[in-house]
Amino acid sequence: MSREYLLALADMLYPMETFRDLAPLQLRNSRKQRYQGDDLCLEMEVFDPADQLAIRELYGLLERMLAATKTGPVSVRRTAVLELFEERSIGELIGMVSRLGVASCGENPSPLLAKTIHDIRGGGLTPLLGELQFVEMECDPRSLDALHFLTRDHLKILRNALLGLDDRKREEDLLPKAHNTRMIAEKHHGALLRSQGRAVRVEVECPEHMNISECCVEFGALDRILYNLLNNAVRHAATDTLLLALLPVPDGEGENLRVVLSNAVTAADAEDLRATDLATLFQYGVSTTGSGSGLSVAAQFVANAFGLASPEQAVAGKYLGAALSEDNFIVWFHWPVLADY
Repeated sequence: MSREYLLALADMLYPMETFRDLAPLQLRNSRKQRYQGDDLCLEMEVFDPADQLAIRELYGLLERMLAATKTGPVSVRRTAVLELFEERSIGELIGMVSRLGVASCGENPSPLLAKTIHDIRGGGLTPLLGELQFVEMECDPRSLDALHFLTRDHLKILRNALLGLDDRKREEDLLPKAHNTRMIAEKHHGALLRSQGRAVRVEVECPEHMNISECCVEFGALDRILYNLLNNAVRHAATDTLLLALLPVPDGEGENLRVVLSNAVTAADAEDLRATDLATLFQYGVSTTGSGSGLSVAAQFVANAFGLASPEQAVAGKYLGAALSEDNFIVWFHWPVLADY
């Protein structure tokens, strides 16, 4: 199918006018300086020693996987990836990830610790683990490319979230470097996100590209938001396709990017959502099926990016939010673009 056909189909299924009306066009940014997304993080020493060891082992494995998937013939890259699991199988890695954080949490973990562990175990790692199992069975260049993007993203997420993990590279991540929406479109358009034995294809609509982040740590914060939304959408998608729209929103003082994710849900999920105050989904501990951490992470980052007093203020002002349009669940957030894009 051609891109033109897919976009025409998207316009029929998810009319852009609906996305325009989700929130006000003017959203005040109270920050004096650019937000780098570097404050929702924890020192490594906060974690139990067993978890610290597991995190460092995971980080080292992902670094080797990034190198293995970077360039070269498909068969060579696949062999290099599979060689990484000669001592610890992919199944054993999944088990290690599922246990990560248990020793650190105790009976009453702080919200920041719970959110951080949620993103360490989730983020790009959730679809990455699904893609790994597929690569183990098949030799597909698209899967190896996807594995490279997911590995790169999760390494940035780990460095965004954890101080003391790799301080040298984190300092490099803080150096000025403009990131464009092309980077989001490049890695997500046409991507098959695999979770719980199924794959959902992402279609990206981006009518105008713009610079959206000034350093890698800030882009890591954006990835933490986006993967929380994507992983949630894949888990609940009633069809094998979802739409990610990246829309510029002029507000009189500058421009913001409106990121919208829309997926069809089952009739049962739609009924549950209609009975729920959707604004509460962004509160820590509130969820229809999950931990209630993912959307609250998004709310905190967005509130900080716009200099708002609280995540609740961000939701009330529609800087981010959720809606149900017939049987489509729509979730969105905004991010300030760079002034010189």
